[in-house]
Amino acid sequence: MSNAWNEGYFTDEGYTYGYCREINPVFQRYCLLLRGFASLESTDAYHCELGFGQGVSINIHSAANPGSYVGTDFHPGQAAHANALAAACNSNARLYDDSFEQLLARNDLPTFDSISLHGIWTWVSRDNQKLIVEFARRHLKPGGLLYISYNCFPGWSPSAPLRQLFSLHDRFASHASERPAERIDAALQFSEALLAANPNYANVAPNLDAKLQSVKGQNRQYVAHEYFNRDWDCMYFTDVVDALTPAKLDYATTAVPLDSVDPLNLSAEGMDFLEGIEHPIMREQARDYFVNQHFRRDLYVRGANRLSAAEHRESMLNTRFVLLQVADSVSDTVKGPAGEASLQAEIYGPVLEALAAKAYAPKTLRQLLGAVPSMPYHDLEQAINVLIGMGAAAPCQSEAAEKLVQAHCSTLNLQLCKRSLFNNKIQVLASPVTGGGVPVSRFQQLFLISIKQGKKHPSEWAQLAWDIIAEQGEGIVKDDKPLTTAEENIAELNEQAEAFAETALVILKALKIA
Repeated sequence: MSNAWNEGYFTDEGYTYGYCREINPVFQRYCLLLRGFASLESTDAYHCELGFGQGVSINIHSAANPGSYVGTDFHPGQAAHANALAAACNSNARLYDDSFEQLLARNDLPTFDSISLHGIWTWVSRDNQKLIVEFARRHLKPGGLLYISYNCFPGWSPSAPLRQLFSLHDRFASHASERPAERIDAALQFSEALLAANPNYANVAPNLDAKLQSVKGQNRQYVAHEYFNRDWDCMYFTDVVDALTPAKLDYATTAVPLDSVDPLNLSAEGMDFLEGIEHPIMREQARDYFVNQHFRRDLYVRGANRLSAAEHRESMLNTRFVLLQVADSVSDTVKGPAGEASLQAEIYGPVLEALAAKAYAPKTLRQLLGAVPSMPYHDLEQAINVLIGMGAAAPCQSEAAEKLVQAHCSTLNLQLCKRSLFNNKIQVLASPVTGGGVPVSRFQQLFLISIKQGKKHPSEWAQLAWDIIAEQGEGIVKDDKPLTTAEENIAELNEQAEAFAETALVILKALKIA
């Protein structure tokens, strides 16, 4: 319901417990380096996240990166959850429930090396957008970076009116006594009935019914915050460029590694057309039309410095990379707006083999180049970038930084694994190697607890997991069917534990999580 403090934001339902890799400083620096921009790793950096949700990402990054973190989320329930997590692992993160106006009024904040806001800009008022820009103007260091993600046109053009229907129904037709999920379902049913009545809008906007069915199948916490806020300010890329100009911010690149691989995103005709546009901002905006962009993840810099070709290559060669999956489980195809492409076995086979050597230990690009000496540098760099874009690999921070944060990561991961004894809300752990989060399921976290307890055999790990969920009256669902007997559940857990021992555990050890 509407309260004075929430300014029209949907606060009746808390946000999800997901993790955002784009906010990871290590990942951000890699995206900038990939496009030839200078960025420095610092052991005393200050980072800020605006609108941190349940605080999963900010707590992981605070534990896995040297330096200090400040963040705010004006939803007090979410700020309380984030602070409880921070307290449990002795974090020095300063996490507030300030509004942007209150945060801007504080006089105890440092200047930041990075400011990040994921999924915030579109869903706040124009006044709050101006406060965000002013905050960056006052508190971002020269050379600092800003990460911002937002809904955009032209991709949202056909379905923006459908989103408006959801919000209007919740505002004018819902009953105050209804639970949030009931109000959401009522709005979706109303919209479905409206489309079934064949309005002219449905005749000119394609695939609306498919879009609505997709929304109906999504997590209700996500749907609430994506579609049911009063404020929803979808913009073109150039609108955001203009809005951030007062903070002296220049657009640098996207935080989407696969965007640098043109054949995945553009037709030959599109590449030829964009090649003829000289101005980088105009070219980027025109590109959004070719890919029908609906959500952007962008990096801006306050005073961008470009590296020379030699400096860029040297920095890339010195960067470490690590696999996040066992080599033989990496998909042999990759998808982009232009369609699906097959990974060339003669390139990706040797690269995956090199990354998997020495128990998957991180390796610099220079080491990888030495392991595949016949491969041209450009092919190797692009292969690594594609693997990162697919989520199969990640850039790493320096070994010195890794050592500084190892203990903090271990403390946080222990607390997260303990939470898995009761629920599956947070399915990610912190890696001191990558400076970010790594997906680890609830059962895998329970297996890690078993290993911590000295249990060496997968059957023992499976038994502990079964004891936990059986006591809570839960069971496993496999192939959309619940397993009804203890024998069936234990057999499935044994299978998962065996697979964990053979595959995921190897990766987690390389990532210094296990």
